[in-house]
Amino acid sequence: MTLLARWQQLLGIRPEEGRTVGLFFLHNFLLGIGTILVYVSANVILLENHPERNLPLAYGAAAVLMIAAGKLYAHFEHHLGLQRVAVRVLLAVVALTAVLGVLVAVGHSVLAAVVIMAGYRVIYLLTNLEFWGVSAVVFDVRQGRRLFSVISSGDMPAKALGAVLAILIHHHTELLWLLLTAFGAYMGALLVLQQTNRSHLVEARSAARALRTEAVAPRLQRWFGSSRLVLTMCLSMLALAAVTTGIEYSFFVNVKHRFHDQALVMRYVGGVLAVAYLLALVVKLLLTGQVLNRVGVRGVLLALPAVLLAGLGLFGLLPSAAPDTLVLYFCGLFITLEVLRRAVFDPVFLVLFQPLPAAERLEAHTLAKGLYEPLGMGLAGVLLFLLSNQRGLTFGWMGLLVLVALFFLHRTYGHYLAELQHAVSRRFGAAEDGLDIKEKAPLNGTQAVVTSADIQLHIAALADKATRAAATDTLLTLGEQALPELLATLQTSTDETTIRRVAQLCGHLRLPASRRGLVTLARQPHLFRREAALRVLRGFAPAPADAPIFQALVQEELRLAQQLLHGLAATHDKAVRASLDYEVARVQQRMFGLLQQLYPPHLIADAQRGVAHATRERQANALEVLDNLIPRPVYQGLQILLEVATVAEKARAFDALLGPPAAPQPLPITIIQRGEAAFTDWTISLALQHWQPTAATTTLLLPHLHTPNLLIRETALGVLARLAQQQPAAHTHLLAHHPDLASSLMSHSATTTAHIPATERVAVLQRTALFAATPANVLSSIVPIMKEVEFAAGHQIFAKGDLGTSLFIVHEGEVGIFTGSQQLATFRKGEFFGELALLDAEPRSASAVAQTPVVAFRLDQEDFYDVMEERGEVLRNILRVLCQRLRLQNEKVQA
Repeated sequence: MTLLARWQQLLGIRPEEGRTVGLFFLHNFLLGIGTILVYVSANVILLENHPERNLPLAYGAAAVLMIAAGKLYAHFEHHLGLQRVAVRVLLAVVALTAVLGVLVAVGHSVLAAVVIMAGYRVIYLLTNLEFWGVSAVVFDVRQGRRLFSVISSGDMPAKALGAVLAILIHHHTELLWLLLTAFGAYMGALLVLQQTNRSHLVEARSAARALRTEAVAPRLQRWFGSSRLVLTMCLSMLALAAVTTGIEYSFFVNVKHRFHDQALVMRYVGGVLAVAYLLALVVKLLLTGQVLNRVGVRGVLLALPAVLLAGLGLFGLLPSAAPDTLVLYFCGLFITLEVLRRAVFDPVFLVLFQPLPAAERLEAHTLAKGLYEPLGMGLAGVLLFLLSNQRGLTFGWMGLLVLVALFFLHRTYGHYLAELQHAVSRRFGAAEDGLDIKEKAPLNGTQAVVTSADIQLHIAALADKATRAAATDTLLTLGEQALPELLATLQTSTDETTIRRVAQLCGHLRLPASRRGLVTLARQPHLFRREAALRVLRGFAPAPADAPIFQALVQEELRLAQQLLHGLAATHDKAVRASLDYEVARVQQRMFGLLQQLYPPHLIADAQRGVAHATRERQANALEVLDNLIPRPVYQGLQILLEVATVAEKARAFDALLGPPAAPQPLPITIIQRGEAAFTDWTISLALQHWQPTAATTTLLLPHLHTPNLLIRETALGVLARLAQQQPAAHTHLLAHHPDLASSLMSHSATTTAHIPATERVAVLQRTALFAATPANVLSSIVPIMKEVEFAAGHQIFAKGDLGTSLFIVHEGEVGIFTGSQQLATFRKGEFFGELALLDAEPRSASAVAQTPVVAFRLDQEDFYDVMEERGEVLRNILRVLCQRLRLQNEKVQA
């Protein structure tokens, strides 16, 4: 691993993000150099001209100009678009720097000093709006949490450099060189911005969303927009800006009183600024992301006002302290404020707006930084001007405003969660996945009581397609009378299809007893039954009494995910990796089902849809919802599974989270041991193929030799045959203790030439365009319904007008499609025809004739419906292929 790669890994930068982060870091570095040099120039002049009176005037003038600049920025941002207005902002900053240079050269009055300080504040505002506006649309909320502290740290070394330059400044004329350097830095930032624009789409675009259920009152929307998040955040920023200005003023004035010599003042101020910015740099780069991950958004958000409140309270212990002590106190308070504000609060403040639609996000940032923060500074300027000699009153109003900020920031976090939920919620309607229990009361009926044997007959009829519908209606009508037998079936039946259908019936009855039965089913180690139970339990409200059960199951799923990841890291076989990836995806789905029984189901369901969404922004918002809803360890496990990283990195992350794996044995052994109770048949088949049995472990093969699953049984018999060749002693020992295996092996050898093996059938499906994107673990469930058929050359497979109920996949030979005597198409090995019959039963639109001897697989509609009911991926892929064909036909017609 290169040094750059190690550095990026330490900072949480992914390889594909490296160039983008580098551009933003450089951009912010150049902006920081330019801005701090203007800041130094303004302070050098102001500290020479009675700062006690002139600093408040500068704050007030700067507030007025910043508000005006913010309004202009918002206007042009709305009308010109972000990409164009960002370039124009930097051009305006370059021009404004030149104007300040003229003022420095010719103006030495207090008025000039105030104007220069106000000009600095306007430059700082415009560069801030430009930089964070571009960042807000390039990065999503998850990237913001990881990267905003990194990209915003670019200005910290620049500001530390400017602070050092402040120490070296002794003459007024040297300020011109600083401003000239700032001019060059802003030109460099403009070039970097243009490079960013060429490599990224800098545009405020978001998908449409549902209307907010709780919005800002109409009369306030002009000032705060429609989101309550923006309302509370802006009010928080106003209060914090006033307190920040008060602390900065107190620091400068007390330093001025302690060191009367101008050179000493600048050395002290420059040294403190350098320390503050260097500390902020270290904290931003190395600690902010980790603290945010450990403490969460709420803790970090409240840290600044909480620490400020404690720091202001400490002043009460220093009523008559010596000047040196007071200077140290204000120095420490100022450094603490700068580090927390720059390194902790600002990155989180920007993350808070990321769930908003892009246009609202930019508007919110402009409001907070361009209106309410200047208002806070202006408010502080007025109070400081009126109470400049009343230190106690100054600390009183600052403490009061910190409490106001603390209150609004607490409210802000709640609105942040609401915006996250709004960002991932359904666009239309508010229907939940499950039906409301009150609306779906159990059907107890008024029929005479039936016997247990009658109910069992109805349950048995669920397995027959011809009687399934009638049996389902009867059991639903019996309602509570049938429930004991239904629950007994869940515990005793070995037929997975029957268990799934009975679980669905229990879900429709919506009785406490049916819920208890489903919870018991979910606790079984058989994971397919757990999936069936969780699917049905979506219709029930979470029960707090069951929380420990589902929490234990979540931990069990995390342990299984850990084993799967270690298995993935240990193999390079492409088929095995794809199969284990599918098993990991099943773990994710079950975890979401379990979480729906622990937390508000609609929020978990929205987050689950969000993480599967194609839009990066929606995925990020969904992850952020989970991060603020479920316990940190559980979220971290889900995050590891969901986010992009190498398998080895994920395995190490799980080991750090859960400790070393509980079962150090190889994963194939675990798969073979747990079998169909935990894994799909395709995964078990691959594990058997790669397994090297020993004399001590050959008995693990027995359950798989007797399973009704064709794919597993065939693979297990193949392992038994291989054992006879490679380890005859172990094979003889196994046959001696299980003599029935010899007949099974002979039967397998006799039938292998009579039909196409199950593994080959999966390969046939994988080579078919209709199923090419479907995981092999899902395709294996189609194998049992693939009917092998043969047609002689010239045989009519179906005729035009016949009722279509089957799809055909050609395995060998050629099939022609005709309308009358006109041949429309020819299908060869791996191609399919008659696919519309899987979705409807309309008459065939053409005839199919075998042009050579044909071997094909027939998939009947009724059988396929059962597969689609259990495996939604099959239906989705069919619809995808059919849409592609329809789009192609439309293009041909238009051409």
